[in-house]
Amino acid sequence: MSYLGKYLKMPPTIEKLHKLDKEIEKEGYSLSELSLYLEFDFSPYENTPYDVITFASTGVDGIHFGFLTDFGTVSDLENAFVVCISPMDFDSHIKIVARNIREFLNLVCTMKGALTISNFNILEDEGQYIHLLKELKQVEPEDEEFEENANYVVEKIIAAFGSEPIEDVYHYVEIKVREQRAQQTILPTLDGLGIIPVDNVTSSHILYKLEKDMTINMEEVKAFFNSATTESKLAFIRDVQFTYVITDEVAFKEWVISEMIKLGLQDEVDRLYVF
Repeated sequence: MSYLGKYLKMPPTIEKLHKLDKEIEKEGYSLSELSLYLEFDFSPYENTPYDVITFASTGVDGIHFGFLTDFGTVSDLENAFVVCISPMDFDSHIKIVARNIREFLNLVCTMKGALTISNFNILEDEGQYIHLLKELKQVEPEDEEFEENANYVVEKIIAAFGSEPIEDVYHYVEIKVREQRAQQTILPTLDGLGIIPVDNVTSSHILYKLEKDMTINMEEVKAFFNSATTESKLAFIRDVQFTYVITDEVAFKEWVISEMIKLGLQDEVDRLYVF
């Protein structure tokens, strides 16, 4: 079973990046100089959103990046939002960090590493970003060789993709990316990803309130699903995963899976079964 589902293969930019990685390996370098490890057979973590297709990891603490497919509605992964999942950052482990894969590469080149990008999951205000960027510029003598290697790989990415540094990282991540995503979504979710319109944007959408460690009332949930819009059901699915309510209740998990199948979310169900 391929976790790519209907997408069948990675987008051209990822394939080109993989080719670049092979080329620079001949020179003794790799994308790992930037803490970027391409993943083509990745087993998702329990808190990897079901509609995220992972394409890379940092090699540390399970931190990984993936394409947000919006439950398979995104037609081209090349233009999908890029999400960072940092499993150890509980309650703030998911964040959209780029509008697409090419801008993600801009971000990697700017930060000179993918691992640093995972810090964005716990940053909010401009001062925190400024402090992080200031720290990056302070290279200790023992890190100079690592810095040179990272700079070399960054130059190779810039040459291959025409990547450009992001002048204001805070503005890009916290304003530009957020605003574009907010324009697309009609329902908020606890993971910050939100839900885009699927069926009818004029319908009345209701959120089912979910919290960690809560006991699910199946009769209430079933009644909710009997009248809820598709968008409201998708929000429930996002929130039930984010709160881990689905984790230990086998019967409840099976019921959620059955409802996902009814919604045509077979790819997402296949990824859920990996857990």
